[in-house]
Amino acid sequence: MSAGLESSVRDFCRREVRALDIDERHSISGSVLDGLRELGLFGATLPPDWGGSGLSALEATKLIATLAQFDRSVATTVGLHLGLGTRGLVAYGDRSQQERWLPRLASGECLAAFATTEPGAGSDLSALETTAREVDGGLVLHGTKLYVTNGGLCSLLTVTARTPGLGGARHGTSLLLVDPQQRGVVRQREERKLGLRGSSTTAFAFDDCRLERAAVLGEPGSGARQLVEVLSWGRLLLSAGCTGTARTALTAALAHVHARKQFRRPLLAQPVVQHQLSRAWALTFGMRALVEAAAVRQAELPALARLTTSAKVFCSEAAGWVTDLALQLHGGSGYIEDTGLAILVRDARVTRIFEGANDVLLTHAGQEALTHSTPDEVLGEVAAVNDAVKARRTSLCADPASPGLRALTKRAELHALGQAVVWRDAAVAATRAARTPEERAAAGLLQSEALRVATAATFPDASVETLTTALREGMVP
Repeated sequence: MSAGLESSVRDFCRREVRALDIDERHSISGSVLDGLRELGLFGATLPPDWGGSGLSALEATKLIATLAQFDRSVATTVGLHLGLGTRGLVAYGDRSQQERWLPRLASGECLAAFATTEPGAGSDLSALETTAREVDGGLVLHGTKLYVTNGGLCSLLTVTARTPGLGGARHGTSLLLVDPQQRGVVRQREERKLGLRGSSTTAFAFDDCRLERAAVLGEPGSGARQLVEVLSWGRLLLSAGCTGTARTALTAALAHVHARKQFRRPLLAQPVVQHQLSRAWALTFGMRALVEAAAVRQAELPALARLTTSAKVFCSEAAGWVTDLALQLHGGSGYIEDTGLAILVRDARVTRIFEGANDVLLTHAGQEALTHSTPDEVLGEVAAVNDAVKARRTSLCADPASPGLRALTKRAELHALGQAVVWRDAAVAATRAARTPEERAAAGLLQSEALRVATAATFPDASVETLTTALREGMVP
């Protein structure tokens, strides 16, 4: 993102974006949306041939992080449009599909949304029930989608659906371009949410919705493969938003601990506060470094997918910790909405859930580490962390109780291995990015914590088994 665009975005947000007002109204005003259109933000990553600016993934992350420093609902609205909403069309759409949609999407005349989650299928995409079947040269779509971000604003939906037999794939999945105004599509009411109240979230029902064959995005039956890239872009921009939120929280916390005195000393003079803020500084730096490390791998899909998974988990967890610390350090005033800390905590919470629940992604990351060796692209300072990750992986594979592929059923161990991978990736990114003494100190803190995570023991199986029995019997301590 050019310095001129960043300056324009910041000036606009300072003048027009009021996070507490957006939160209270549960919507972003038309004037703010118009201003985002005038800045060209809805076309930021779209191809110049269709009216977009063609920003790279790295430039897009800086844009979303900047917006998130002012309001996370605004950042989510733009980021969803640029990531999940339009990435499939940009990457896999044919010329006629792009000609129909991209100019209006780039101008912001149309906003995009992405519909995957269902009543019985969240992070488990294999459980999808929404189905499109071939009928008379076209398709008929049936099903329900939940929690569609931008759902109330969108003029284009990309829908993930089972398409049995389409393109010769007996159990194939496809991405479908759907106009929410067409017959057979029912857009439902806005959801009431804990946070991100200004962003639009609705459900959709598809009842005998008839689509042309041209609604299929790319090769029929290839939706699972296409989702890898689409979700990678979505998770990347979500992670970028987390960095903006954490930066705002840390800035507020630093200002407060310099000004606030307790026991006749500034809060910053308290050793515990110093340790807490040092960790927050390190986490915020690590978040930015990991997002940038993922973004520069834009053209390398396997690496992009792995690193955006790590970034999504690390950044959402870290943003939750940093925002909670900022509120805590403000004491009672942090709990009051007018100080702006409570909204940061509420807005950050969902990032650990949507675009793949973190616990599911951690297990997947563990499975990936178990079945696919990753290159040793680790600097010397992080070698101990990488060795600990390898040792955990080797131990899991060598466990007599779960030899070979049976190790893939050890979900708790895979989850722990995934945690180790995520923290290793963050430590590597921070170490590579560190330039100043402060950044090198932050990288050192992340290396230490990554080593602790990588060597941490899991819960004793016997204790878990005993407590699980109590839980099954409905016992509460």
